[in-house]
Amino acid sequence: MRGLDRDGFVSTIERWLLAVLENCADLSIEQVAVPDGGGYSAETTLIDVRCVEDGKPRRRELVLRRQIEGSDLFLNSDLGWQWNVMKAMAGRDGVPVPVLVALERDRSLLGAPFYVMERMPGRTVPQRPNYNLSGWLADLAPHDRARVWRNNVEAIARVHNVNWRDGFEFLSRDGQGAPGLDQYLRHVEDWHRWAAAGRELPVLDAAVDWLRRNRPADSPVSVLWGDPIPANTLFAENLDVAGLIDWEMAALGPGEIDLAWFLMFDDFFSVGMNVPRLSGLPAREEIIAIYEAEAGHPVRELDYYEMLAITRLAIIMVRGFDRQVGLGNITSRSKALTHNPTMAMLAHRLGLPVPEVGADFAELVAAAGKQERK
Repeated sequence: MRGLDRDGFVSTIERWLLAVLENCADLSIEQVAVPDGGGYSAETTLIDVRCVEDGKPRRRELVLRRQIEGSDLFLNSDLGWQWNVMKAMAGRDGVPVPVLVALERDRSLLGAPFYVMERMPGRTVPQRPNYNLSGWLADLAPHDRARVWRNNVEAIARVHNVNWRDGFEFLSRDGQGAPGLDQYLRHVEDWHRWAAAGRELPVLDAAVDWLRRNRPADSPVSVLWGDPIPANTLFAENLDVAGLIDWEMAALGPGEIDLAWFLMFDDFFSVGMNVPRLSGLPAREEIIAIYEAEAGHPVRELDYYEMLAITRLAIIMVRGFDRQVGLGNITSRSKALTHNPTMAMLAHRLGLPVPEVGADFAELVAAAGKQERK
């Protein structure tokens, strides 16, 4: 509800829900809450609703996702994209997604497009505070931590095993090459150009050029989740996967793109933050083996896709920097634009001078964390 009057929000959404929910009379919103860490591209609001269906009172727990416009992290960010992915994924074995209620593109209601879906049971693995230091994952026994990671990786593979020609043809970006890695790299290049906005970013520019020159000659086409991390996976009390959320980076491409993203974040929250990794979590080789067993084929060219993962994160970092500049939280002269961990990781892999990460980056992290909690 960022920037919205609470009473106005409640009355608007009550009227809207009455119009879109079938057989739901005498509707009233009992509770509205904005959870911490609701995302950078869309704001999350939890809504508890009471209504009468078929003459019987019913309580419905809903989630509203509203687009954050004007400082997007992703090129051509569109809530309708992830809505269509979840709609196409509904009912697929082993790939649980939320039950969708309705998508609204009329900006006059809440100032931006939004959609509503049923709230799924389960809990994610939070990143703040670092899950390696505290939280429900850290409270588990080591063998249960291993189950959480295994279940997450197997769910990623099951997404990739869905036939992209069975309802996911809309993910193909027409005019940007063949479906799969060709289109994916073209989109990354466009995204990089848009984020750079005419600025020279030597390390990132070199990374994008390296990806173009070293792309694998042959790669399969799969449906990609896009952001397949434990923070976007709902786990039931028995640690099974209860739901997969946050599909805004869904695309077509080789499954190694998602696997490399998972491995990168696993490494980032331990080695990258100089924090001991929780005992019990599968090692890199085990994670790869788990994925291969569920996917039914060996992983190929993973070093390349890890370079791609870091490059994607670096582009997100550029946009995150510009967002904080736009909010007035940091100055455009801050070195955090080019001196941050992702640029350092890329420079190290490319054999370029590694930029020093200092106080400016710490200031950027503090500003972003404060904004996320608002």
